[in-house]
Amino acid sequence: MDYISHHHEFGQNLKRKSESRTLIVVILTLSTMVLEIGAGLYYGSMALLADGIHMASHGVALTINLFAYIYARRNSHNTSFTFGTGKVNFLGGFTGAILLMLFSLSIHYKIT
Repeated sequence: MDYISHHHEFGQNLKRKSESRTLIVVILTLSTMVLEIGAGLYYGSMALLADGIHMASHGVALTINLFAYIYARRNSHNTSFTFGTGKVNFLGGFTGAILLMLFSLSIHYKIT
C-alpha cells in the first residue's frame, strides 16, 4: 500500500454553499449592528444601543465561523491535519458558542 499518495481532504478543499451563506449572514448582522448602534446614539435609545451591542456579539461569533470555513478550505492539502480540516469548522462553532456564553454571563453579572 502506498501511504504517500494517500490524502485526507474529504471535500474540505471545495467552497461550499454554507461558506457563502455565512458571509451573507455576517454582512447582514454587522450592517444591522452598525445601523442599530448609530440610531441608538442618534435618538438616545438604550434599546437600540443594547440590541446593537448584542448584534456585535453575534457578529463576532459568525465571523469566527467564516474564518474557520476559509482556513479549513485553504489548508485542506496540509498533511498535518491527519483526518482533514473538517474539525476546524467544529472548533470555530464551539469557540463562537463559548464567546456568546461568556458575553451573556457578563451581562447577567452586570445586571445582578
